[in-house]
Amino acid sequence: MRILLACGFALAAPVALPLAAHARHRAAPVEAPKVHRVEKVADNVYCIFGQGGNIGLVVTSRHAVLIDDQFERLVPGLLEAVKGITPKPIKYLVNTHGHGDHVGGNVVLEKQVTAIIAHANVRRRMLTEQAKLETAKRGGLPELALGSEDPKERARLNVYLDDTELHLLHLGPGHTDGDVIVGLPVAKVMHMGDLLFLGMLPYIDVEGGGSFDGLVSQVATVTSWIPDDAKIIPGHGPLCGKKELVRYRDFLLAVQAHVKARPGKSPAELAAAFDGAAWPEWKPRGDFVTWETFFSVASGQGPGRVPRP
Repeated sequence: MRILLACGFALAAPVALPLAAHARHRAAPVEAPKVHRVEKVADNVYCIFGQGGNIGLVVTSRHAVLIDDQFERLVPGLLEAVKGITPKPIKYLVNTHGHGDHVGGNVVLEKQVTAIIAHANVRRRMLTEQAKLETAKRGGLPELALGSEDPKERARLNVYLDDTELHLLHLGPGHTDGDVIVGLPVAKVMHMGDLLFLGMLPYIDVEGGGSFDGLVSQVATVTSWIPDDAKIIPGHGPLCGKKELVRYRDFLLAVQAHVKARPGKSPAELAAAFDGAAWPEWKPRGDFVTWETFFSVASGQGPGRVPRP
């Protein structure tokens, strides 16, 4: 079967938590957890909600493309949800970045797809983590990587599959150093991965190469050219459109301006002085991202999330 070869290149115009260890070719659980819910985004484009990051499914005339896959234990339920939409085989699996709630199913799905596609830094970080493990516990690596290990170098890959065109874009460091946006220009749909959180404060993984200022820049860039009637799949939260993305951009810019106007203030002081009530779409979580940890990363003073016990 012919595989589309990928190479990264700089764009002239706008257009991890590391992966948890998995056993290669480990048998999938017999029972499929009933956690998935499907919502149609556009003709032949679907969002699959479950536990972890939102999954995109694109159905072409002969194949399907999956965007992210949540956790390994959920793969049977995910495949059941996919089969409820289409019997067509999954040809490509695209990873929007390398966090376990988006790529945990790679190790199972690699046996079923022609190729896994991700940014070069997703593969690099997975290789680094898996080098610490015994061979039997490795697997699920992307076979096709776009871009270079310099996260500031923009990259684009166009995938032409049957009657469908997908654009994979890396615009720089943001949530991590390996974020990829997946766009379908004809359907006017975009999967933004964890560059977009709705319903909770965004997480910037500093240890994974993320950057608050980079995130602000990327969201502003996308907002400047995305069509007014586009539909967006966020990494976490409900489906949305340009209106919500503009609101998210304004929220990030307000946070950025708040920090710059108060040099030397601690994350706690910055959080206390910020009018979070004016932005109810983004709520803190005590076990994940609080206002204080969010301002710690926005001000360059610390990691973007509550430390794990």
